[in-house]
Amino acid sequence: MSVPRDRYLEGATWEDWIERLGEEAWIWEERFRQARLGRHRADFQEVPTPRYVLCLFDPESTEGYESVPLIAKACDQAGSAGGVELRLFPYEESQDIARQYLTGERQALPLCVVFDDSWVQTGIFQPGPQAESGKEWKDRVLEGLLSALRGQSVSPWLAGRNLSARRWRQAERGG
Repeated sequence: MSVPRDRYLEGATWEDWIERLGEEAWIWEERFRQARLGRHRADFQEVPTPRYVLCLFDPESTEGYESVPLIAKACDQAGSAGGVELRLFPYEESQDIARQYLTGERQALPLCVVFDDSWVQTGIFQPGPQAESGKEWKDRVLEGLLSALRGQSVSPWLAGRNLSARRWRQAERGG
């Protein structure tokens, strides 16, 4: 079962989220201003539109604080003007969506679900924790989101996640 369009519309836009944070919004706004698509910019502008991105996230987590402003910037600059709409759903307030997409123990957030204009789910993207360098992590986030927006079943972010996990295990073993 998909998330109904009316439930999606209950989510916060980026602007709504910033307004809701009040005085605490400055760090999120700064992250958004600093976010750059770099070599992915042209790819994001060629995304088929319209697309609707539902982003389930934990605002208290490092992953949320790091990923969500980058995801918001990518959606803002993707496709034709206004072609990719983002709605934010804090985890604690969105248990219905969490139950639908997260299995077993709570998985890493954020989790992005992409819909097309016919409200067909075209992709799911989950950046995972930031284990590698900032540039590698940023590229993994952007490439994964781009794949989900395009409706591609390929999961390029998994290779980076597995590589990061291997590096971490090697470091733990002293090798």
